Amino acid sequence: MTTLSKTLLFDLDGTLVDSFPGIRTSFLHTLHEKNWEIPTEERINQVPGPPMEWTFQDLGMTADQAQDALRTYLDHYGQVGWDLSEAFPGMRDLLLRLKDQGFRLCTATSKGEFFAEKVLRKFDMFDLFEFLGAASDNGNRRSKSAVIKHVLDNVGLENPADILMIGDRSHDIEGSAEFGIDCVAVTWGYGNASEWSAAKYTVSTAEELERIIHDWA
Repeated sequence: MTTLSKTLLFDLDGTLVDSFPGIRTSFLHTLHEKNWEIPTEERINQVPGPPMEWTFQDLGMTADQAQDALRTYLDHYGQVGWDLSEAFPGMRDLLLRLKDQGFRLCTATSKGEFFAEKVLRKFDMFDLFEFLGAASDNGNRRSKSAVIKHVLDNVGLENPADILMIGDRSHDIEGSAEFGIDCVAVTWGYGNASEWSAAKYTVSTAEELERIIHDWA
């Protein structure tokens, strides 16, 4: 196993951290504030992953309404929602081992840079990453593929065979595939079997993820 040239891109929400309680709370608060119809629980469970303004538009809001709702969401999330997150068991220890073994670690999350850093620092993970790949807070970089490109450009990564994406949603799988990067789908997040079927690998525990990473490297 040669790890010096191997880079791991980690999604945040649903992969490293269970952010759903806070996302759900702030999402529902926003819909109540905007007098918008509350969707089914099944639909609410799909909220983590894509940019929040995309979700608001998917619920029928115009682009302007979605941006207004996003501001309400971010204000509430900044006061309440972000702090309701919990780290998934074993993930920080796994990051420590991977870093010690020589893997380059970067994030690739659709969460905005400010809250991504805040959440990672809460769980003492931030300093384990070489680069924080996240959505831009000004909205110019929002999609998963745009975030991955941002990481590749800033870290100087060129060979997709030396890069592995780890995430839980179709956005992770499809976004990495645009660059020829294989993806590991983790089943403890917010995706479903239909989404995971497109991934090169699927794992259900941190221990299994570690084995897959070592086999890949």
